[in-house]
Amino acid sequence: MNNFDTVLFDFDGTLFNTSPGVFDSFDEVVRHYGLNVDRNIYNKMIGPPLKFSFVHYLGLPESEIPSAIDVYREYYTKSEGMFNCTVYPGVIELIEKLRNNGKTICVATSKPEDFAKAILKRNKMLELFDFTGGSDMEEKYRVEKVDVVKYVLKSMNLENKKDQVLMIGDRLYDVNGAHSAGLKCMGILWGFGSRKEFEECGADYVCETTDDVFNFLCK
Repeated sequence: MNNFDTVLFDFDGTLFNTSPGVFDSFDEVVRHYGLNVDRNIYNKMIGPPLKFSFVHYLGLPESEIPSAIDVYREYYTKSEGMFNCTVYPGVIELIEKLRNNGKTICVATSKPEDFAKAILKRNKMLELFDFTGGSDMEEKYRVEKVDVVKYVLKSMNLENKKDQVLMIGDRLYDVNGAHSAGLKCMGILWGFGSRKEFEECGADYVCETTDDVFNFLCK
């Protein structure tokens, strides 16, 4: 058995399949700016901060990013798109079993913290986590994944116990953010990433199923 006492879970693509509501909100941004975009690109846009996705995948200029984020978030919240998501099969059971085995469980997401908490509360899952950390709504202080991870570590007094903390996520941004913060990271394959992506970015571990994650951490 390893010595990971605390687990930080990514949100989109790891705990929840948020693509229905997120993709509809991307559509709203595309309509607003009259863009011609292949919807298949949206899979790559879940994971990084909105600013990065809008510049690199939608081709919007930096000057338009604040307005584009406003368009996205207004639709995401007012259309109930925020709650148009589903928990991945086996995730709740995994978290409950990890807690029963003495693990501390947190969320570390690039999604605004208020949004993540609202979704967890709607799904009666907020109490499953010892701490839920996300980006700040203005994206001034916690924008990149590493910023969020460091925020969670500091909030949980884990800055001197990094060898006991494991990040779990579905994209290279989770791996890079964890490594930049001094943590090891496990890539999971039920989200939006792939084994090839994890091999290329240097994930420390890769698991296919929630059972694999539990067995790695507790057996």
